[in-house]
Amino acid sequence: MNEMPEHQRLRADIATSDRGSLIGSIISGAFGVAWGFWGSSGLPDFAALCIQVAASLLGLVIVIAAVRRLTRTARDGGPARGRTLFSSRAYVIIVVAEVLAIVGGNLVLTGTEQSQFRIALVSAVVGLHFLFFGRLFWRGFYWLGAALLASAAVGAVVGVISGDANLILAIVGCGSAASLFAAAAPALLRRVVY
Repeated sequence: MNEMPEHQRLRADIATSDRGSLIGSIISGAFGVAWGFWGSSGLPDFAALCIQVAASLLGLVIVIAAVRRLTRTARDGGPARGRTLFSSRAYVIIVVAEVLAIVGGNLVLTGTEQSQFRIALVSAVVGLHFLFFGRLFWRGFYWLGAALLASAAVGAVVGVISGDANLILAIVGCGSAASLFAAAAPALLRRVVY
């Protein structure tokens, strides 16, 4: 059945959006694993192992599902590769600013002998970068940025109160990992028909 041109454009726009979202899911899955490992690094061996295995399995499932869907999209006549947020100038500027903020913040934390808050700093900066993405690209980034900022804030407050660096690691790392895994899900669950 022939579709009206406006329906064809709508389907192409959805599929292009789907492609960028799936790439984002792959990135979220990979970084979720990294945050899980970092967060579990201060836990007792068995607890750390459980979190690392769970994070690895979840990340692997997300990456495989996203890659399969990307492959299927291309095979089933999805749109040609188009521009995504990753190819925009604003994306590059925000990521460069993010890296500079993390490096600068780490230098300050090291200089003030507060390196136990490094994970909270990184989570907060990454959260801020997602808030900028929400403003420029897609409103869904707002909740991810807020979740990472909340993980950083809770971990930092608990760290100040308890003085326990391992607790900071666990709260911020596991909270950030869970946020990224949750952020990967919508693109994998969305139904797109060509």
